[in-house]
Amino acid sequence: MSNFFEIKNGTFKAGGKEKIFDLSLKIENEGDIVCLLGPSGIGKTTILRSIAGLEKITNGEIFLKDLLLSSKNINIEPEKRNISLSFQENSLFPHHTVHKNIMLGVPKTGPKKIDVNEIINILGINHILKKYPHQISAGEAQRTSLARSLCAEPDLLLLDEPLSNIDENFKEEIQRNLKKIIKNYKITTIIVTHDSYEAFYLGDKCGVILDQTLKQFDTPYNIYHLPNSIEVVEFLNRGVLIPAKVTSPKSLENDELGIITGNFAKPISIGSEVKLLLQPEDLHHDDKSNLKFDVVDKKFKGANFIYTLRTQKNYFLPVLVESHHIHQHNINDKFGLKKPIHIEHIVCF
Repeated sequence: MSNFFEIKNGTFKAGGKEKIFDLSLKIENEGDIVCLLGPSGIGKTTILRSIAGLEKITNGEIFLKDLLLSSKNINIEPEKRNISLSFQENSLFPHHTVHKNIMLGVPKTGPKKIDVNEIINILGINHILKKYPHQISAGEAQRTSLARSLCAEPDLLLLDEPLSNIDENFKEEIQRNLKKIIKNYKITTIIVTHDSYEAFYLGDKCGVILDQTLKQFDTPYNIYHLPNSIEVVEFLNRGVLIPAKVTSPKSLENDELGIITGNFAKPISIGSEVKLLLQPEDLHHDDKSNLKFDVVDKKFKGANFIYTLRTQKNYFLPVLVESHHIHQHNINDKFGLKKPIHIEHIVCF
């Protein structure tokens, strides 16, 4: 078997309108997790519905375990795919209890590899098993829907914003437990989420979908540190782009920040005028430095502050600093940056 799951040059349609063009991705190993990121309305849910067989693709092919599920002329029925899709809106049966809703997903025949009680315990829904959907919260309903999908023992699990209704103080625990279940039982999974931190934690690979195409499909580390386009940088909103000139195979220069050294993500000709990506962790605080800029914003992030500095040419530089650093700064203070600036991954466009 070449890949456990694969989409080849798929074009996806919803409501009579083509949403995503020429999308290709593969899941090589059983039990891997892929997370799809993109703005609302881009077509992420349409991809899941098409994989499940609820929508037809207009071009390309979808394979699962070497079986052709979908093409322009083929669309195997959803019930014959052994794919479980958990919708964002949960879709619980209102006349069944939580326990009955979960048990509806359990295969009727054959040995059971997934322990239903373990799933119920891990997702923390023991106390609502006898209740009906109208008697539980949106977050509890979402966890119930998630439990039902997991207990179906699918070859492929599709999750559409599975944690969007979970309380923030409970979400990290559910993320850990969900990843533990998927990995322990080797349930190959595709997750649609708008939360990049969630995608980076859960995903073995992540795909960023923008402008009706898959812009980047890579490890979370590479998508964050080595984004392949300005569009991905702007979507992730993790840094700023400033002008610079390449001065050597390992350096460039900005007229306000001076020489910046590091390793280029890809070779660029000396003398090239580029846009350099600066992320919050690339710049370092140094009160003794003569390279100083005004603080125009300060965000407390618990373990860290993110200061925003304004340069003379009105570029806004984010700087990550541990929140217990000795000399904290306020708005309008001068803030020193360590020189020379060194960036491990120099990303520029």
